[in-house]
Amino acid sequence: MKRISCWEDLSEHGVIALTGEACGLSYRILCDVTARGKQLLEKVLGARDLGMHESWNRGTEGHPHIGCVMLVPEVLTAVAVFALLDDGCREVWTVNGHDVFGFEPRDDQQSVDCFKRVYAEQLGRRFGHFGTAGDRNVHVMTGRIH
Repeated sequence: MKRISCWEDLSEHGVIALTGEACGLSYRILCDVTARGKQLLEKVLGARDLGMHESWNRGTEGHPHIGCVMLVPEVLTAVAVFALLDDGCREVWTVNGHDVFGFEPRDDQQSVDCFKRVYAEQLGRRFGHFGTAGDRNVHVMTGRIH
């Protein structure tokens, strides 16, 4: 089982939170992103070629920062859901409206069932690749992927 509950937890997925001071509204979080993070944000937003500002930090040789973006706090849950699904989790649940838990294929069903019983009153939505084309669906009439 994997858990994402704060911005710091997204750093391994390529979205690196830097500061809240950059936003003139004191609302958005300035984040550097790696190539993996850019792909993740594009998937979350359903966008192609997400244009970003220049990164603030270099990152590492293996995971260089390629740009930066300002994200509102409410997007954390959405990014967490997609990050865990991209990591191979078979299903993802929101708990208490902000923590996100993902169950990996190696997690035994008994543990998953126990988790669901313990958190039954706090469970939110369940997410998974239940569509007809991964995170998208195939349009029935045209065959196009939306």
